Amino acid sequence: MKPLASVIIPTFNRRVILEKSLKSLFRQTCPPARYEIIVIDDGSTDQTRQMVEALQPPCRLEYRHQEHAGPASARNAGVSLANADLLIFIDSDIVVAPEFVEEHLEAHQAPGVIAHGPVIHTTDLDHPTDARMKIADISRAFFATGNVSIEKARLLEAGLFDEDFREYGWEDLELGYRLRRLGLKAVPCPGARGYHYKSRLEVRSLPALKQRERERGHTAVILYRKYPTTRTRMMTMITPAFFALDRLLTLGNWPDRPGVMTLLEKLERGGLHLPLRFLVRIITNHAYAEGLKEAMREGSENPPAS
Repeated sequence: MKPLASVIIPTFNRRVILEKSLKSLFRQTCPPARYEIIVIDDGSTDQTRQMVEALQPPCRLEYRHQEHAGPASARNAGVSLANADLLIFIDSDIVVAPEFVEEHLEAHQAPGVIAHGPVIHTTDLDHPTDARMKIADISRAFFATGNVSIEKARLLEAGLFDEDFREYGWEDLELGYRLRRLGLKAVPCPGARGYHYKSRLEVRSLPALKQRERERGHTAVILYRKYPTTRTRMMTMITPAFFALDRLLTLGNWPDRPGVMTLLEKLERGGLHLPLRFLVRIITNHAYAEGLKEAMREGSENPPAS
């Protein structure tokens, strides 16, 4: 029987939380024959394949491994394997409610819509679905792949995800620009709850956080070069004000000094989480600004329009 919905999950080295995500999709109120799960492993090295192959899914589960090419490529690979007319995208660190698939299907009783389920952030890996919705969890994105569904035909009409976005960030928002042009309507799907696990801030994770923000700066410039509008400039913070604030907050380039990690570790050991989070935010914002500048220098022969 042809499934009604294909749940597409790109992943990269998230074996532990991905297992929880998949098991939550196995416990759906929707009959197993009505949906399928497609996992695109974008070059994981943490035994993701072995974990997935050991599972016993009640519904069809397709696993494909590819060389690391970024989330846009992975999602496009998932679309190519999808058998259903409705595509549901989630990230691999999202655990979903039992009604998740059924609610997305219900939201598409009317054609031409993009259905957004809530993404509720949590740091509780053992009980992620105990988290409650917070003001900070509200998103106004037109198309954000953390928890969204769309008709496959409309996605193909828009032209799939742009694989110029090989690093972290912005590829779903870029596709959202093209989907808007098709006249689609974004609608809420409150019952399709997704719980986004994010580990508690630890100083040892700072290098990875900085690298992700640097990559997000690179892809922000790609987005702006494709859509050089005031709206995109403000959204990506490619503005003189942002760069001036970054220079002010990082005078002397202190985030890159050797003693900074020692200071942060001392704050962490002392339980001084508020100043720790404040300093880490400045440091990661600085990494984003550096990523912006790197990408703009690399493409300086074709600078963004003012």
